[in-house]
Amino acid sequence: MSTLQLTEILLAAGCLLVLAWLALILVRRRRIGALGPIALCAVRLPGRPRWRLGLLRLGPEGLGWFSVTGVTTRPRLLWPRDDLEISTPQDEQVSVPGLERPVAISLHGPAGHLADLAVERQVYFTVRSWLESAPPGHGVNVA
Repeated sequence: MSTLQLTEILLAAGCLLVLAWLALILVRRRRIGALGPIALCAVRLPGRPRWRLGLLRLGPEGLGWFSVTGVTTRPRLLWPRDDLEISTPQDEQVSVPGLERPVAISLHGPAGHLADLAVERQVYFTVRSWLESAPPGHGVNVA
């Protein structure tokens, strides 16, 4: 086998690997979005200085955060809807690649400060509306 043939085989295998990875990302994103609206966001956990880019899903049970590059369809972080409170956008200047003019909001629960989220302003209003609406099944028999 010549060097040229070996190079062609390696390049073809590399292209197939890239195509398979892109297909996996597309299928994963569709499965994540099947259970609720998703948006691009970044999360910063308490005590950590770095923002991590990911997908935020507004599900019936709570807010779920997924890593952009993972393969699982389960959220890495899940904040229950019943106990969740969000702050108004903070004045902090946030710079996250991939997000256009993001605003930072804090998530609070019964245990205190849970995390900070960086989302685009339209997404903030969506999350605020989702949180203030009644959770599914709560208060359905109110007279």
